[in-house]
Amino acid sequence: MLVHVDDGERAVVRLGAAARLARSFEAELIGAYSVPTASLTPSVSAMLPDRIVAQRMQEMGEAQAAAEALFRAAATRARVAAVEWRAPAGGAIPAIVEHARCTDLVIIGQRDPDDAQHGFSSDLANALVLQSGRPVLSIPFAGAPTAIGKTVLVTWNGSRESARAVADAMPMLARAEKVFVLSIALKNDETAAERHADQRLLAWLRYHGIVAVPRHYRIPDGDAGELILSHAADIEADLLVMGAYSHSRVQEMVLGGVTRLVLDTMTVPVLMSH
Repeated sequence: MLVHVDDGERAVVRLGAAARLARSFEAELIGAYSVPTASLTPSVSAMLPDRIVAQRMQEMGEAQAAAEALFRAAATRARVAAVEWRAPAGGAIPAIVEHARCTDLVIIGQRDPDDAQHGFSSDLANALVLQSGRPVLSIPFAGAPTAIGKTVLVTWNGSRESARAVADAMPMLARAEKVFVLSIALKNDETAAERHADQRLLAWLRYHGIVAVPRHYRIPDGDAGELILSHAADIEADLLVMGAYSHSRVQEMVLGGVTRLVLDTMTVPVLMSH
């Protein structure tokens, strides 16, 4: 498991949740330090006074050392047996995306609107979810349950993204005490094919020993995000599993409206796959 580490005040919440999850699965926990700090390249350093360069290097080193100490303290408290610290060189976001691709799970923090670096957090989530090819678990900045995955809500619409999310979450679903499957269709737009897709999902889960409770809703418009979050609160879910959807913006892919809404306003951990 790879957890994003930064200098934010809320990092300790994310690190604690990641360490407990790693301990639960007896997984190695990798701390990847990534912050929106402009690197001091030789060309930039050449234009600055030596005193400024030395001061900046010292500040960057101290910040990284403090973040590493926080990461290792969280791992020690949770009794994680295997840990590794990384501070990837290069562009902050592209570098962590590359490291994330060779892990089983990526853990990030929810964007905190009160954090001065909330724009970077948003860009980081967008890149990791859409470009890493790995499942991404987002931890609410306000806090996380001691144990993640006892009561799980799976959102399902039969899409590729939904199927990826369920498959990626299977190890956690197999250990859950309760699993609910929420499928949403537009009012007067439900088809027999959609109902059969829901049944196939339930059969697939049963094959893996997971007995899920189906919940099906029809809504008058596309306002699915609020319904998902409301239902998660109603069943007291401690994990939400859903596919991550995107749309194009000029030459880049960005998270879709429902996906972004859930990430921005969630109060429970969310596992997403694209």
